[in-house]
Amino acid sequence: MDRDEKDIMKRYMVDACVKVANNYGCCDAVGVLRGTLFLADRPVSMDELVEETGYSKSTVSANMSTLERQGLAKRVVIPGDKRYHYIPVYDPDSLKKEMIINLRQEMQVIIAAMNRTEEDLRDCEHVSEAALYRIDRARRFYMQTDQLLDLMSRYNTEELIELLQRGLG
Repeated sequence: MDRDEKDIMKRYMVDACVKVANNYGCCDAVGVLRGTLFLADRPVSMDELVEETGYSKSTVSANMSTLERQGLAKRVVIPGDKRYHYIPVYDPDSLKKEMIINLRQEMQVIIAAMNRTEEDLRDCEHVSEAALYRIDRARRFYMQTDQLLDLMSRYNTEELIELLQRGLG
């Protein structure tokens, strides 16, 4: 890939990845690193990411961990090389699995907080039915979402698409 071609691809891909990262509350570095991985034609070492982006090693390390947790990047081993190398994740089933895991963790934290809140409210002398109703309504939302995630986790991406298309037809 020549320099002009790389610059054009980088301009649009990195910009799009930065916008997506910002939409999810992540810093620009997450987007720049994700876009940089998209454009790589081979696994990229941490040192290469530092050189390519101009970020410090600690910034690259911290933000690559974020991309790994989100299921958007994967650390790979290159035989004979002790450095970390990264590749973007393109497998929809792998990405779906990570998204479901992350959402379930978030929901468990929130449901536990709602349960503790409800217990504490019920211990109060003057708790309003409206407050209990709001907690119950939110809990139902999260429980339905958990049920949806459970159903999604039973099928691979192709099966889900086929099921949904059949349901719409």
